[in-house]
Amino acid sequence: MAFNRKVKPGKLFLLALIIHFGWVLMIFFIPQKLFSQDRKLLDSLHYVLETTRDNHQRVRTLVEISKEYTRHDLATSLRYAEKSLGVAQESRDDKLLIAAHGNMGYVCFYHGLLELAAQNYYQYRELNAKAGNSEGVLRAMINIAGIKLLMLDFNGARKDLHNILEKIEHENLNLHQDTFLFSVLPSIYNNLGVVYENLGEIPEAYEYYQRGISLTRNLPDQKNVLARLLNNLGKLYGEQGRIELGYEILNEALQIRFDINDRHELVSSYRNLAMFYYDRENFPQALNYSYSGLHLAGQVGSLQLLSNFSQHLFEHYNGQNQSDSALKYLKHFKEYNDQLRNEEIHKEITRMEVTAQFQERELIREQLQKRREQRFYYTGGLMFSVMLIMGLMAFLSRSRAKRLSLLNANMELEARNNQLEKVNLERELEVKNKELTTNVIYQINKNELLRGIIEKLLQLNNQLKPDQQEQLLLITRDMEKAREESVWEEFEMRFHNVHNEFYDKLLKEFPDLSLNERRLCSFLRLNMTTKEIHSITGQSVKSIDIARTRLRKKLNLTNSDTALSDFLSSF
Repeated sequence: MAFNRKVKPGKLFLLALIIHFGWVLMIFFIPQKLFSQDRKLLDSLHYVLETTRDNHQRVRTLVEISKEYTRHDLATSLRYAEKSLGVAQESRDDKLLIAAHGNMGYVCFYHGLLELAAQNYYQYRELNAKAGNSEGVLRAMINIAGIKLLMLDFNGARKDLHNILEKIEHENLNLHQDTFLFSVLPSIYNNLGVVYENLGEIPEAYEYYQRGISLTRNLPDQKNVLARLLNNLGKLYGEQGRIELGYEILNEALQIRFDINDRHELVSSYRNLAMFYYDRENFPQALNYSYSGLHLAGQVGSLQLLSNFSQHLFEHYNGQNQSDSALKYLKHFKEYNDQLRNEEIHKEITRMEVTAQFQERELIREQLQKRREQRFYYTGGLMFSVMLIMGLMAFLSRSRAKRLSLLNANMELEARNNQLEKVNLERELEVKNKELTTNVIYQINKNELLRGIIEKLLQLNNQLKPDQQEQLLLITRDMEKAREESVWEEFEMRFHNVHNEFYDKLLKEFPDLSLNERRLCSFLRLNMTTKEIHSITGQSVKSIDIARTRLRKKLNLTNSDTALSDFLSSF
């Protein structure tokens, strides 16, 4: 397979955006019915897998297990998808190979492994063509074109999408009798609209968006697709200066998403309408949609959209010289952007690791498959030379054993390296914890020193003139405020550097904790005493004790002997 453009790691962030906003519509082979991560269902599937010897049942079961893990565990999902493909290849059954390659294509696509996804969809297309299954061929062609579009290969995607339309026309397929074709044509038109828009051929983009809209209006079960098409068309009208028409279409998309309660896509509509008004300097309307979108993005948990809205609000308030509001949303933007970047780095590392492991296993599987084919060929073609065949098989067997031995040695070496890396990480964490503890002690001592200075200054208050007394009080208040703010900011920054996942894990289990309660948890995580917490926060000892009691109640430790610090150390 050769594409004009390939997705590099740095472009995967753009890929996530494209998928999130529904820019490209895909038609998947896999029916969306599992993904519940139901433990009972998984146990049942594993039991079937262990007890059945029928290849058809084994492939179907492996595919379903793979689907069940898809949204949660890429490595496990891919491993079972590979197993299903291995069983199908051994059986040499085209129907099983179709199911296995279709599943592999979906799993790889879902996790951004687009090259691997395309390879499997090519195999899926060839097998369906061999079986005379036009619907299967069309599914593969649509998904391959969609993958090229996501890889920004617009010319390649355009060629494939027109080939699909020509295939439909050439085979005289009846759209009104074929439910599948009638339902997927809007996605083909949408993707062609996206292609032509990105190639700068705007009249063609209008034409295909409008074709998709016209067709989808007759499909009551595809309101979400209609909303995406309207959204793309309305945005294009706005960019081309056709303001009133663009606004009308964007609002129609918004209303459809309201009607079907598609909250994720509603956020996208809010974003487009906000940008529509920002571009026309209608700031009240733009702010209205920005705030609505920001609120809804928080409800659906979309970091990308939270980042987008925060950025727009920052740019607006910064342009209006409203520094307080601009700073507020700049902080939010940086926070969401950092979280997105960290998540994407983690996902990219996982994708790289899984891809490397997959390619290694694929190479071994291909070598084993070639060896089996060679063995079969030589057995059938060289029956007259039994001794030669036996010698060859012995040689191949020894080579295989050596390679497997080398593979095992490499795996053991990798395991030892992983263990050493784990030990190094633990040591690094221990050093950081010591540094954090040292810093906390330093801050406490500094606080005590500042408090002593403030008290001595206050004792001199009665000896000064009234105007001097007032100045002295202002100075002591500024010192107290600076002490509290600087200490907490320094502590929180260092704590996040050492225990960067602490708050995520804690809030996942106890989402109702307030900001002060989360701060108290971080102090207790470091085994700090009430006196030390008092020195950092300036709260009275009694207030801290009351806060600890309330925290125990929120953490469900009221009737437990477990210490708060012991409980929090598990996060």
